[in-house]
Amino acid sequence: MGKPANKPFVSRAASLQEAMAAISKLPRVLTDAIQLWGDVEIIVQKRQVKRSVDQNKLQRKWLLEAEAQGDQTAEEYRGFCKLHFAVPILRWELPEFKEKYDRIVRPLPYEAKLELMQEPLDFPCTRLMTKEQKSRYLDAIYQHFTGLGMRLTDPGLKGINPHDYREVA
Repeated sequence: MGKPANKPFVSRAASLQEAMAAISKLPRVLTDAIQLWGDVEIIVQKRQVKRSVDQNKLQRKWLLEAEAQGDQTAEEYRGFCKLHFAVPILRWELPEFKEKYDRIVRPLPYEAKLELMQEPLDFPCTRLMTKEQKSRYLDAIYQHFTGLGMRLTDPGLKGINPHDYREVA
């Protein structure tokens, strides 16, 4: 079978056709799951879509724009943003993240936390986010840097030349 005993069986569907294809595999999945665990629970829930490639590209673009206008590297700004904007979102919404973060990371000195958020350690934050959480994270980044007087690519324009910005109200 090859499925690790601690990993759930997951099927995703965005259409009735995809759902019917997933259902056709259900007898085998249930057989394997019952053999592994005995009792199983079947849950159908709204899928939480993970962050998008476009969101990741926009974040990287903004951090490079901040680097060009500020006094830190894009990676230093990334660490700052993860610590100040991503961590609060995840602590508020993911109890397991909050418990582990508070136990392991929170006691560390501020400078150590900033380093932990950056390469090469790269503490996982945004990769844990849903698309909606990443949107709120990007909003916080945009507000922070534009509040400092930096000009960032308007997310509605998706990468238009900086000289062609449309000011956001």
